[in-house]
Amino acid sequence: MLLAGGSGTRFWPLSRARRPKQLLALTGRHPLIVETWRRARKLAPASRLWVVAPADLARPVRALLPHLQPDHLIVEPSPRDTGPAVTLACLSIARRHPRAIVGFFPTDHVIADVPEFVRSVRVAVGAAARGGLVCLGIRPSRPATGFGYLKCASIPHKGRATDVVRFVEKPDAARARAFLRSGKYVWNAGMFVWSVERYLEEAHRVAPGIVRAVERHLAGGVRAWNGARRQSVDYAVMERARGVQVVPFEAGWDDVGSWDAAVRLREERGTRESGRSLLLDSPGSEVFGEGRWVAIVGLPGVVVVDTPDALLVVSRASSERVKGIVEELRRRRRSDLL
Repeated sequence: MLLAGGSGTRFWPLSRARRPKQLLALTGRHPLIVETWRRARKLAPASRLWVVAPADLARPVRALLPHLQPDHLIVEPSPRDTGPAVTLACLSIARRHPRAIVGFFPTDHVIADVPEFVRSVRVAVGAAARGGLVCLGIRPSRPATGFGYLKCASIPHKGRATDVVRFVEKPDAARARAFLRSGKYVWNAGMFVWSVERYLEEAHRVAPGIVRAVERHLAGGVRAWNGARRQSVDYAVMERARGVQVVPFEAGWDDVGSWDAAVRLREERGTRESGRSLLLDSPGSEVFGEGRWVAIVGLPGVVVVDTPDALLVVSRASSERVKGIVEELRRRRRSDLL
């Protein structure tokens, strides 16, 4: 199940409401959702791949994934975060395959080592078959403060599922360093594997309101979907669920959370922009353009994003603040730029 929601506000002006981050080719030649589909094909045939996406994105998702079976696109009437989306997906799958094991994968991530990713998912499938609600966790390479963490009952080992003690919010720098030293923490990558039966059992227990709202929606309730609490699956279910486990892996994972991250990944892949740009004495800078020829002179560490109706110039060090532009545009009611 590919999770194709999300707005990607940190990638304005290239990312817009109807063309969010997962539909963009930020790090290479293919949109992130297409790269995710290709990874998923290493796990299962196209006949067993599904997508859950908001209604506004249904058409572009179908255009980018022509081999997606017509009835394998599960449409959310509106975005309500991953709690309702995952529950909708599980209830929809359970109608056809009540004992299915499903892997949930965001479509806006990058994974460099696909064979290692596949091996880790297969370990997670085994743990899910034994009743676990399994997270895929990233073994931390640095004391990152921008990710949530999973605290494990013991030091997690490659190729093995370990019990999760608790979910931990994004820490400050001191706590992140302590997490790294302990060896018992992994980054929460938002990827999950479980049987739909086990997930729905726990969701009924800890998030009955979301389950009821989604069931009513599937039964034809016109306004039922809006009754589902807008909440991530982590908060809604996983933090209070029983039998949560994690399989750690190291496969060059990145959630591509900013323009700085996109530039870094392009540097690593050797796919930097060159055809429509010229950079003189501007190390670490990059251009993301949609037509015009762009030149940068004497500006190191800068990202230029050129679109027909908006131009962004931002230092890589400040790229996390781009979402503030979107918030200000909303305040000014500039829907034409969103």
